[in-house]
Amino acid sequence: MKLLAIDTSATALSAAIVGEKGLLGEYALNIGKNHSLGLLPLLDSLLKNCGLQLADMDAFAVCIGPGSFTGLRIGLATAKAWGDATGKPLIGISSTDALARAAGQAGYVCPMLDARRDQVYTALYKGGERLWPDLAIAPTELAERLAELEEPVYCLGDGFAPYEEELRQRLGEKLQAIPPERRLVMAPAAAMLALEKYAKQEFTPVEALLPVYLRLSEAEEKRLAAEAAAKGGQA
Repeated sequence: MKLLAIDTSATALSAAIVGEKGLLGEYALNIGKNHSLGLLPLLDSLLKNCGLQLADMDAFAVCIGPGSFTGLRIGLATAKAWGDATGKPLIGISSTDALARAAGQAGYVCPMLDARRDQVYTALYKGGERLWPDLAIAPTELAERLAELEEPVYCLGDGFAPYEEELRQRLGEKLQAIPPERRLVMAPAAAMLALEKYAKQEFTPVEALLPVYLRLSEAEEKRLAAEAAAKGGQA
């Protein structure tokens, strides 16, 4: 059994292949380029180095968000195309679940994805169990909520570094940073989560494989504001 997972929801682009014995291979890029340009070459290199083809996969997994609006659309469209071409099942994985799994910590874990506009996408976990739903929240408000915890909290993700100092000022030694090599890359963790779902035949129907958006995109907000202004002008 072999499963290919991709993550295009965050700054780092990553892909991983797993089998019954664990991780077979992984590739990642964190060079700030559009994922639409890097995804297929990265996948080609991963498959070639593993001596595999898409047809060898038994299922495909993809991170569904929260995360970059454009990145999510790229990842989901790619996974759906593979499923359609091969007839293999699809598995959607929460981006925050994958990032929390990548932390490899038993205590409190707070994944943080950059939501821009002075916000992060986040959740809270302990011992692998989700304690908070996905949130789009300002770092100052997140720090206040984390300060209420009685134990250290491990933070990671592309939304952590921009606000690390701000969080540390509020949390002090309670804030624990995950080592850099585990902060950004999510596909291997997503693949292991998907492997568990595969074993239980928990597949995601193609019509249900949808991106998780916690707020409107900036373009949508501007469009709604323009429509509201136009209606106001006509009144």
